[in-house]
Amino acid sequence: MKIKSDTIFAKVYNKIFRWIMNHEYTEYTLTGGRGSCKSSFISLCIIILIVMFPQFNALIIRKNANTLRTSVYEQIVWAIEKLGLRGRFKIPKSETSALPIVYNRKNGVKQYIIFRGCDNPEKIKSIKIASGYFGIIWFEEKTEFTPAEIQNVKVSAMRGGSKFYVFESYNPPSAKRHWCNTDARTPKKDRVVFHTTYLDIPREWLGEAILNEIEHTKNTNERAYRNIFLGEATGTGLNIFENVELREIRDEEIAAFDFFYSGIDWGYYPDPFAYSTSSYNAQKQTLYIFDELYLNKRGNYEAFQDLTEHMKAHGMSIATDRITADSAEPKSVADFRSWGGNVRGAIKGIGSRDASFKWLQGLKRIVIDPARCPRIADEFTLYEHEIDKRTGEVLSGYPDGQPDHGIDTVRYALETVWRHAGE
Repeated sequence: MKIKSDTIFAKVYNKIFRWIMNHEYTEYTLTGGRGSCKSSFISLCIIILIVMFPQFNALIIRKNANTLRTSVYEQIVWAIEKLGLRGRFKIPKSETSALPIVYNRKNGVKQYIIFRGCDNPEKIKSIKIASGYFGIIWFEEKTEFTPAEIQNVKVSAMRGGSKFYVFESYNPPSAKRHWCNTDARTPKKDRVVFHTTYLDIPREWLGEAILNEIEHTKNTNERAYRNIFLGEATGTGLNIFENVELREIRDEEIAAFDFFYSGIDWGYYPDPFAYSTSSYNAQKQTLYIFDELYLNKRGNYEAFQDLTEHMKAHGMSIATDRITADSAEPKSVADFRSWGGNVRGAIKGIGSRDASFKWLQGLKRIVIDPARCPRIADEFTLYEHEIDKRTGEVLSGYPDGQPDHGIDTVRYALETVWRHAGE
């Protein structure tokens, strides 16, 4: 199989591609910022290795099974098509992401690419394959796992062969003490850590939307830019929200919630139109954030149409489900209401911003699904107290200027709750 690497992945990956082809390491940890094409590169390598080694099967792992179909599964399908091998692979038409993709060799040998969630370890232990062994394992979004979970998968899957490839990919968390950041700094025999950013990728590959987002973040919040897009651990330990928990919020959890709270923060460009949906459990003092929509360069009517379709796709209705929006734009509120939206302006008032932030800080947990709400997850985890550049002292209050559009949607949405002390 002849590969012209410069036509399928960025030149920055040429070095590590040679290492992979020569099996110079067993473990390949790819870190970096958003837009660095790490997952695309790994998916291409997996398909190439499957074709090269008839005894190889691949096991691709995400923390939660319900994220497989729209992430790594589609990524592998993309790689197969990019390499012109669609006719050689059997790709199931079913929406069940657990089904394998099969490579059919001319001699009748079948090789399997199997997708599993780590939320059920027993399913990983019980995987059976007809021939060969799992020569390839890919942990996508390593930050979602614990070290023990990764080790358990390796022990269960790395059997029966003499040559293995273990791929890990993730965007470094802002906290320098996070175990993934610590692990990447720890030298390990037979492992290479490879860091890339969007600056290593041809601009025409990225598209206008992400380039606009990058430029806006760079101009408005350098620390967030360095973490999200340069992949640097920029945390200072001054996080405003110490109670954030990033994890999957399952469909069955959402179905059991008693009430949904939705909010809108108006924007066009560079500030986005932002929307979120949450639920609050007063007994547990826990807020669950599980849906978001961010739009750029969409006028009010376009945003209304987009939000209408988005809510419909998520089992909600813009006409009946109440939405609390930023009242600083009464015309926008009036527009949405005239088009049939159940939208009202937030009450706000003197001290309301500080009060809502204090309420959020006082919760036992703010649970955010980072797969469903990546932008809001970034905002809550990166929002930090500012430091006086002259004295070095931590400034009181809540900074204005850091990305907080999603946070604002949550504050507006939960207004009726925090104004009554969360009762």
